[in-house]
Amino acid sequence: MRARSTSLLLVAPLLLSGACSGLQERVEDVRSGSQELTDRARFCLSVVRAANALEGGDHTTAADAAQEALAQAPEELRGDARTVAEAAETVRQGDRSVLQDPTVVAAAERLQDDTRALCDPTG
Repeated sequence: MRARSTSLLLVAPLLLSGACSGLQERVEDVRSGSQELTDRARFCLSVVRAANALEGGDHTTAADAAQEALAQAPEELRGDARTVAEAAETVRQGDRSVLQDPTVVAAAERLQDDTRALCDPTG
């Protein structure tokens, strides 16, 4: 009887550690998902802030927010986010003609559409 309880005491921690390992993996998955949502929210807010600032004539805030959006942009949106961030910086430096550049306009429109699709929960 004593041997049985001793072996149970030795096996129980092994079984518990296996269960804890699975739980730890799930916690890591939740943390990873939470970070992805945080990054997405920051991206969405930065794009909105950049657009609002540009429309309001605050070129410094627009350039700063566009840089923040670029830093948080999902991989598939980084090219357009980079183009828009570079254009916003050019505007901050006083050259508004970049806003008429067809490449910049197209990138801004795609970024706006893709951001809306990514960030607007109402679809």
